[in-house]
Amino acid sequence: MKKKEEKYCGECCWFFGEDTYGFGMCPHMFAELKKCDEKCSVPSEYVSEERMRHLMAVLVQYNRFRRDDEDLYRCPPPAEIGEAIDLAVKYMKTFNKR
Repeated sequence: MKKKEEKYCGECCWFFGEDTYGFGMCPHMFAELKKCDEKCSVPSEYVSEERMRHLMAVLVQYNRFRRDDEDLYRCPPPAEIGEAIDLAVKYMKTFNKR
C-alpha cells in the first residue's frame, strides 16, 4: 500500500496521454514515458489532481466575488488566489506551446 507522503506520476495534474497500460508522459521529463504507479522524478513540479481542483475552485469563487457587486460569496485569501493564478498560467504555457 502507498504511503500518503509519496508522490506518484498518475496522481499529478501534469501526467497526460495515459494509455490502457498506465503509461503516459510528463512535460517536465523530456522524452520519457512514465508509468502511473512510478514515483515522481521531479517532486518540485508535482501538483496533485486534488490540489489542482481546489485551486480551480478558488479561481471560480474569486471570479464570482469580482463579478457580483453584492458580497454574496466570500473572497478567498490572496495567497491562494495568487497560487491559483500562477498554476493556471504555468498550465497554459505548458500545454499550449506553439
